Amino acid sequence: MDTFFSQNLQYLRKQLDGKISQEKLAEEVDLKKSTLGSYESGRAEPRYADLIKLASYFNVSVDDMLTKDLATNQPAKRQEDKLRILATTVNNDNEENIEFVPIKAVAGYSNGYGDIDYISRLPIFNVPFLPKDRKYRVFPIQGDSMLPLREGSLVFAEYVDNWRTIKNGTICIVVTKDEGVVLKKVFNYLNEKNVLILKSTNERYAPYPVMEDDIQELWKFVGFFTGEFPL
Repeated sequence: MDTFFSQNLQYLRKQLDGKISQEKLAEEVDLKKSTLGSYESGRAEPRYADLIKLASYFNVSVDDMLTKDLATNQPAKRQEDKLRILATTVNNDNEENIEFVPIKAVAGYSNGYGDIDYISRLPIFNVPFLPKDRKYRVFPIQGDSMLPLREGSLVFAEYVDNWRTIKNGTICIVVTKDEGVVLKKVFNYLNEKNVLILKSTNERYAPYPVMEDDIQELWKFVGFFTGEFPL
């Protein structure tokens, strides 16, 4: 779905008494000015918590903020690409936390990934050597399909908003409706056939397709931690 978020945000800010600046609005809603600027320019999609915060500040619904041109009250037209809003948490400095999905939470992740209440209950921590301008989450490895990574290893992964940018052979956490959370090599045919081919590093497991409509999230592998020395 096409979204009117960025232009609505500009429009609503300019309707405020005194024509509030980006800096002033960012201060009032507890956002960084650079974050608000990227939202208004359309360079970044809103985090779930920020979207709720801004909609509440302007006293409009989240749905209207996304799907209506509030200047003319016209609904958005249907388009091929969908807006993806990531449910996430931030620390006291408004910086992204790194949420950890423990084994006991993995089974429910494909249902709870978009629920801020579910995400807010996950353990959180910060890793100082990871860039601050990207979103990370940690997932445990289950099974032996991605040897030499052993079961129980923890994978650090970076959120991917535009799935079509994934290069063939990239290792990703793929969250799907049917299989839940899996770590696989991804071969990208979304532009041609609306499908990803997922391949294990363990040759005992055959590659298989996942249709775009079945994908819920993609996270690109950036590193891992394990308490055992890899074979």
